[in-house]
Amino acid sequence: MPAYVIGAVVALAAGGLAAFAGQPSGWAVITGLALGVPIALLGAGYTALVALQKAPVGVFAPAAAWWFLAFPAAMLVHAAVTEWVFTGGPGLPAGPLWQFLAYNALISMGFAIGFLWSHEYLGRHWWPRIRDHNRYAFTVVEDYKGLASVVLEQKNANARNRAEKRRLRAEEAREARSAGRA
Repeated sequence: MPAYVIGAVVALAAGGLAAFAGQPSGWAVITGLALGVPIALLGAGYTALVALQKAPVGVFAPAAAWWFLAFPAAMLVHAAVTEWVFTGGPGLPAGPLWQFLAYNALISMGFAIGFLWSHEYLGRHWWPRIRDHNRYAFTVVEDYKGLASVVLEQKNANARNRAEKRRLRAEEAREARSAGRA
């Protein structure tokens, strides 16, 4: 579900930008669907990796690696579909294909950040609702609970370290004042 919501948002954004740029409404719809559907399906692939514990929850590197390959593929599908619908024949983006793919691989990192944030935000509301009857959602929720425990323990350890450093500085200051009086 989170990946499909993200795909719908991408479709609305792409279609909205096309309409804003002055394209006819039918073209805007095609543009939105040609990008939103591949993003939703590829995003569902990433969700499956998380659910099957092939990618850890809350970690950027697997999402970045996934979208490094998937985002250029989605953009290529978008370019080919819109070319086919608007001109009546299949086509690829103008210029060398490797440049198109390389450019989209580079900007995929920004998309991966937004996707991961959105996926995590939406998922944390969705997966607990379905975990009682979906074993994969149960696994994801348990993984998030484990991650939250680790993060909380790290936060508490950092707080203890800061408190210990403050205590040591205060003790050193007291010793320095008493040494100055003696």
